[in-house]
Amino acid sequence: MAEQTSKIATVFDSEEQHVGEVYARALLATAAPNKEVDAVVDQLESLVHDVLDRNPKLEAVLSNPKMPIETKWEFLDRIFSGKMHGTLLTFLKVVGRRHRLNAIRAIQKAASKLRDEMAGRMQVHVTVSQPLDDAARAALVDRLQKVFKKEVRLETRIDPSIVGGLVVRVGDTVFDGSIDGQLQSLRKTVGMRSENALRSVASNLFQAS
Repeated sequence: MAEQTSKIATVFDSEEQHVGEVYARALLATAAPNKEVDAVVDQLESLVHDVLDRNPKLEAVLSNPKMPIETKWEFLDRIFSGKMHGTLLTFLKVVGRRHRLNAIRAIQKAASKLRDEMAGRMQVHVTVSQPLDDAARAALVDRLQKVFKKEVRLETRIDPSIVGGLVVRVGDTVFDGSIDGQLQSLRKTVGMRSENALRSVASNLFQAS
């Protein structure tokens, strides 16, 4: 039973990812001609992380398949009109009309990734046991850019269960210790205040979270 449930979840995840990529490409294609990509994607990220993360009831309302489309449009206008980029607001209404607002997180994730690819950047997700100070963050970004030879946009997450360690993900890939040596110089670059957050680099860097 558990195996069957896992397979079903994988199918659903794959479908949502596909939907996210399709709509993300449509959004960026609409925003690109007027050079609105950064503004639109930034606001979409803010919608997910600053609004929906803090207001799960709002997300539930927008995702409710029983709510009439017209009601959702009025809801979107009442909350976001004059505060959100017009291109993004129109896009959300189109997504709502097609009953896909439940995929807004997948769309945002795909749009952020696609935006970075278009700009020649790569998004790197780092999980640390405690916040990095500015020196540690700057040093980590610098080192990752040298390793991957691309501009890096760093997204950090705090997880106290990573005991003094550091987990780095690029897309769906978790890097193993094969490039540890290229990153160990962080210990020399950052101050002792950041040492606790990085002290397990040699043994824990790039392990699965």
